[in-house]
Amino acid sequence: MKNWLLMLLFSLAVVGGFAQQPKIEKRIKTWHLTETPVLADSVAPDTNYINYPICSPIDRMSIANAYNGNLVSPVQSKIYFDRYRKTDFLFADAYNPFILTPLDVTYYNTTVPFSNITYRTGGTTYREEDWINFIFTANANKRLNAGVTLDYLDARGEYDNQEARRFAGSLFGSYNGRNYSAHAAVMVNTLSNFENGGLMDPDALNSPVATEDMAVNLDAMSGYRYIAGFYDHKYSLGIERETKINEDSIAKVFVPVTTFGHTLQIDQASKRYVEQRPDTNFYDFTYVDSIPVSDTANVLNIRNTVSVTFEEEFNKWLKFGATVYAENEVQRFAYALPDDTLTGHEWKSNTKVGGVLSKNRGKYIRYAFGGDVYLQGYKLGEFNVHGNLLGEFRLGKDTMAITASAYIRNEEPDYFLQHYTSNHFRWDNDFKKTYKTYIGGRLQYPTRFVQADLKVGVENVTSYIYFGRDGKPVQHDGNIQVIAADMKLNFKTKHFALENNVIYQYSSSDVLPLPMVSLYHNLYYYDKYFKVLSVQFGIDMSYHTAYYAPLYMPATGQFCVQNETKVGNYPLLSAYLNFHLKQVRFFVSYYNFSSLFLPKTYYSMPGYPMNPAIFKMGVSWNFYN
Repeated sequence: MKNWLLMLLFSLAVVGGFAQQPKIEKRIKTWHLTETPVLADSVAPDTNYINYPICSPIDRMSIANAYNGNLVSPVQSKIYFDRYRKTDFLFADAYNPFILTPLDVTYYNTTVPFSNITYRTGGTTYREEDWINFIFTANANKRLNAGVTLDYLDARGEYDNQEARRFAGSLFGSYNGRNYSAHAAVMVNTLSNFENGGLMDPDALNSPVATEDMAVNLDAMSGYRYIAGFYDHKYSLGIERETKINEDSIAKVFVPVTTFGHTLQIDQASKRYVEQRPDTNFYDFTYVDSIPVSDTANVLNIRNTVSVTFEEEFNKWLKFGATVYAENEVQRFAYALPDDTLTGHEWKSNTKVGGVLSKNRGKYIRYAFGGDVYLQGYKLGEFNVHGNLLGEFRLGKDTMAITASAYIRNEEPDYFLQHYTSNHFRWDNDFKKTYKTYIGGRLQYPTRFVQADLKVGVENVTSYIYFGRDGKPVQHDGNIQVIAADMKLNFKTKHFALENNVIYQYSSSDVLPLPMVSLYHNLYYYDKYFKVLSVQFGIDMSYHTAYYAPLYMPATGQFCVQNETKVGNYPLLSAYLNFHLKQVRFFVSYYNFSSLFLPKTYYSMPGYPMNPAIFKMGVSWNFYN
């Protein structure tokens, strides 16, 4: 099936690429949307070839991750400040890098139609991983754009009962008019992965047994689905202001004064865990063991947000903008008993109000201070107050940027942390809100040959909720402090570059274990030959100190605290050759070749080793007409 899909997408791209079109200057603008209040945030088009081989969703998430070793896997970052939530659904957190949400959509404005097809593959014979991406977007006129994306990934995995598949597709469009602008997107995500419960023998990697024949603990399957529809639109009132173009001409430019906005988002997420023969040995409790079991949990969200923005462009004297907004969300939570009887079916509603004071224009100082609070619903009393202050100034021939950030959050626990029923786990809790305070800073100083980026942060968490050794949620009684320093220091000459990322972390409690030091280094050579062929070849390494990495619980997809087995102290080395020829990028890499000569301790979590040494390759082709 994947071969037919690849041929079809390639044919579509080629037909579009060679269609007869008049010569038009090629320009592409791309942007994402931010969280409430929704704003457009420019991003660079994904056309750079440097480091293209380092492209897996898990690698892009963080430099250190806990996962089952496969390309598609439930995953949790080992870097505390890289952990995040995309949706208001507990069981979605483990799939964050693979799920396309409205805020992940890239919007385009192009002078010519743009399409891209990408294919990546790797792995040993009969255990391959195949990844196909396709995008097509075009403008109907200078204001209206639409596009489609398709993303399919199939990874057999190097170990038994590990196969996983992911599909993500979207339709998107945008309109940017003088007074009216709009963004719309619909998306479908499906993901399924077999659950093997990890290797039975912790020393199996040192045996002569082939990886696919190593004994595993479990035969089950998990599935996740996320469907969403999104529409954001704004109408601006403003004035015409004369602007001097040159010495001889003046143009009138529309300057927005007040913008009224509305956002509608409807999404549904569901998690399923299936056992044909429920395992009574792997789990402490099994309520039904005589029939096939399918544990299901899902949530439906309907969210409406209205906002009013007083634009900073209008006011010449008070150089800032202000936004006030109100949001209502209606949610339906449900989960099924092992015999597929629907239970826990409950509708809830929440309403919050908030505001932001910001200055996004200016030469030296920019800032954003805001907050919101829930006034109604089961989240009553939850609030988030946050602020960012950015200063830029010249230092020599370059610009240094210093950012200060802080927030105070009072967060209601996820519904499914409070209530859940399945074949292996059942709980009804009355957890109180989690209180977080954070203060941090960032210093960036990019120069021609050295790029320095230092981030430091301190967070205090009160009433932290975690999953214990038994796989059930527990609320910590007291405070936990997390201190982190994240340093990136890159050196670059005419043909050589060395990228370095060092992260130090400290946690004051054993219920939040973190590796003390995590490293990533990437040494490579790059050049251009015959004026058209760009090349890059190098070696990268990731490493973190040993610590009590989490246990993975397949039935719930959660990462559980343990204090028996440490994981780490393994330098994972990979080599790659990377090329860029006109509109084509292609690479060949050899992943984890350090497993050929170092002790075989390349575990990501207890029982879950990363892939052994395997070859990977990929090609990406852009079409601009």
